Amino acid sequence: MRILLGLDDDTAVVIRQFSCGELGYPPLETVVEVLPMDAGLRRWTLHRPADEITEHDLASALQLAAAELG
Repeated sequence: MRILLGLDDDTAVVIRQFSCGELGYPPLETVVEVLPMDAGLRRWTLHRPADEITEHDLASALQLAAAELG
């Protein structure tokens, strides 16, 4: 995430894995949060365990979020 977004060392990146009880989703999901010092929080939820997430998954989540913003 740090490389994909070109983040500096002062920007916190938090990755958390949660149990997901929603029907139709895998049992684990991963939430990636970016907390820049000078801007608001950005968050992405990926419906798979953290150890299975690839750079391609992260890039896809970023593209989807950008498309949703218009």
